[in-house]
Amino acid sequence: MRFMLLALSLGFAQAATIQVFGKDGQLREVTTNLKAIKVDGRTIPLAQILSIHSAEPASPGEQARIEKALPLLIAADQKTSAQNTSDRAQRDAATADLVSIGLPVLTPLLLTYKDTDQHEPKPLYRLFERIIPGHADGPDRTLSLIRLTNGESLRGKVEAFSDGPLNWAEIRRLAVKQKQVTRQVDVHSLFHCTKIEFFDTGIGLAEGSKLDSKATGFTRLSWETDGWATDPNGLQKPGPNYKTNLVDGQPFGALVGRVNNGENFLLGKMALKQGLGNGRLMLAVNDNGHWQNNLGHYRVRLTATDAYDLGDPQ
Repeated sequence: MRFMLLALSLGFAQAATIQVFGKDGQLREVTTNLKAIKVDGRTIPLAQILSIHSAEPASPGEQARIEKALPLLIAADQKTSAQNTSDRAQRDAATADLVSIGLPVLTPLLLTYKDTDQHEPKPLYRLFERIIPGHADGPDRTLSLIRLTNGESLRGKVEAFSDGPLNWAEIRRLAVKQKQVTRQVDVHSLFHCTKIEFFDTGIGLAEGSKLDSKATGFTRLSWETDGWATDPNGLQKPGPNYKTNLVDGQPFGALVGRVNNGENFLLGKMALKQGLGNGRLMLAVNDNGHWQNNLGHYRVRLTATDAYDLGDPQ
């Protein structure tokens, strides 16, 4: 007991677990004895940090990935719904990579937008807010984003640091593991259906994470036709003129999730999940290519233990 008190008095704290996304595109989990970072001369304890998103210039490898991914999204933005469905995996992979690179994507992304009447749902249009929420945006795109546990978002220059496997020069994003991350989000059947775009919860899962999901609400997949209306469990019998209640292996209209661009899994009204792997938790309403007549949304309460808070839900 005396030794424990002495250790605390000398400032010896338990090593923190950090999820690092490197400029090399690799995601890994490390432990560090780093106690704080400095931003524009301000010392911020690591225990107060949710995530840090580097605005350092893109590395040559990142620049090549940006130049490859952005044209794919521009092309998808100009295609028909049927064409987008066939190219979906490629488009989703490009979007996920750009979101992971983060702040260095802002300027080339802004240059792709044309002064036209934008209409939702357009993944290319929404990519900007997935990278930087409006409350954290500013005129200087060279400033990194630091998100704190008290809800504050800072933009500034992070002083270089290095501790064992942690080296700021090699990091694009880092997040500090939290005992619990909670969210209440609305997943809309039009904007966030499986054939358009998944909702990014901002929760990063790890191997030991456990997920508790509870959902309420009602969605309509064919406007006035009640046979195509459902709760988060999805249709339990086929809607009018259909022989199956399933699409892509899950019920029509069900709340589904996935980690990064992995396989879809059913969440429904209630779910307890673990062992989902490493990556961002994404949500959507399950549907086929005829999504244009969707209405309504599900309100979802998420609790993830031993997980990471990577950003605002978008």
